[in-house]
Amino acid sequence: MKRHTRWISLVVVLAVLAFLEFQFGDLLLDSQTKVLTPLTKVLLVLSIGGTGIISFSALLKRQLTQDSETVSAGTGRPAKASRAISVISLVQGVLWGALILLAGLIALSQAGVDLGPMLAGAGVMGLVIGLGAQSLLKDILAGIFYVIDDAFRIGEYVEVGNLRGTVERLSLRSMQVRHHRGALHTIPYGAVPSITNYSRDWVIVKFQFQLPLDTDVLKVKKIVKQVSALIMEEDEFGPYILEPLKFQGIDDVDLFGLMVRLKFMSVPGEQFVMRREMLRLLQQAFAENGIEFAKRSVTVTSNGADTSAAAADAAEDDAMQQGQQPPSI
Repeated sequence: MKRHTRWISLVVVLAVLAFLEFQFGDLLLDSQTKVLTPLTKVLLVLSIGGTGIISFSALLKRQLTQDSETVSAGTGRPAKASRAISVISLVQGVLWGALILLAGLIALSQAGVDLGPMLAGAGVMGLVIGLGAQSLLKDILAGIFYVIDDAFRIGEYVEVGNLRGTVERLSLRSMQVRHHRGALHTIPYGAVPSITNYSRDWVIVKFQFQLPLDTDVLKVKKIVKQVSALIMEEDEFGPYILEPLKFQGIDDVDLFGLMVRLKFMSVPGEQFVMRREMLRLLQQAFAENGIEFAKRSVTVTSNGADTSAAAADAAEDDAMQQGQQPPSI
């Protein structure tokens, strides 16, 4: 739709210029010498260059998105389409900048300005600016290589240093990352030490919970397998699970119970929803099969004496060991 809008805008501009030429004359073509006016030459450069940039961008996008692939969890669009948007935004910035510079030079030349001394001065000025703007050149070059390496795309969730968020916009020298709480971070490419991308291919999620010491582990394994099959069959969650939920056995044993661990593989960006749904189904299945989660408790034995003070002291000692406030009695 955006590409069609550009074509329509170009056609409208040409139609307006043709109308002005027909109405007033000598705007685009000198009526006496039949030579193109300077304005026409500049407009021809802009129109031909703009058409070339739009066509090249469309061709590049088609080339980058021609293969079939999975849908990106972060953007909802195909992953290569997301990459195409990231690459094209930088390519178009460079091409449009070069086109405007070329049109400006042609306009000055048609106005009778001698470009030789100006270009020589521009070369010296460019050298001075280049020495004084090394950080800017560093940002631009780093951004080009990051895009070539396909390190991130628009719509992906990344971690840059101590900042996290979704990539919203790529410019020639910086990227904008939106934190999940709304903050928008603008990060120059040259200031990016490394990038951790959480939106590529797959993600493995491991979680654990504690069960009583007398729990039948084989029964738990069977329940986990049933829950895994159930969630895989659901249309809402099944397509996002790449590997089913697996029971990894007992990870640790302490005075309060058995620590068991589970894992699964899902599409990036959907793992948190999958984990919540799996825990909900596991809690429901455990309750139906008479399995409870471990509870921290203190048992006090006595030979008939008053045990309230001893129980309170034991509970207070246990709470202090756990870094919690002691319960009120």
